[in-house]
Amino acid sequence: MNALLQSLVRGIGLMASLGLFLLALVVTAYAFIEGGSVVAEILQFSDPEYSVIYNAMKVVDLFLLGFSVLIASVGIYELFVGVLPNMPDWLRMEDLDALKGVLVKTIIVVLGISFMGRAVTWEGEEGLLSYGIAIGAVVIALSIFLSVKSETSPTPS
Repeated sequence: MNALLQSLVRGIGLMASLGLFLLALVVTAYAFIEGGSVVAEILQFSDPEYSVIYNAMKVVDLFLLGFSVLIASVGIYELFVGVLPNMPDWLRMEDLDALKGVLVKTIIVVLGISFMGRAVTWEGEEGLLSYGIAIGAVVIALSIFLSVKSETSPTPS
């Protein structure tokens, strides 16, 4: 019974990892397409500077999202299926907390880019302050989560 449960968990982990890997590929392909579109717009020299900054940051955001999903895919594989050879140390996931920590740090960066994009294109029509406060609250909460998690994690001897 134990071997059957272990095989089932590994199978589910493999399916989840493969699904996330496919999603990472699609998001990254979409980022390349959007990046090509942004490059074409920039080369027309007709967009104002704030539009160029905003569009470039959207592409950066898409690539970060793709890599975040890829990290989740690798992390789930390593946690539930097996160790992948030749992976850098920062991508080794020994427990779920390590995976959550990497993803939370990426989310904080993505939120910062999102706010910067909104701030660059802001023309006073919407509440930038409330948007910034909301993002700031999430970043603070995630930062507290990371600091509490690191304080409660056992230190390697």
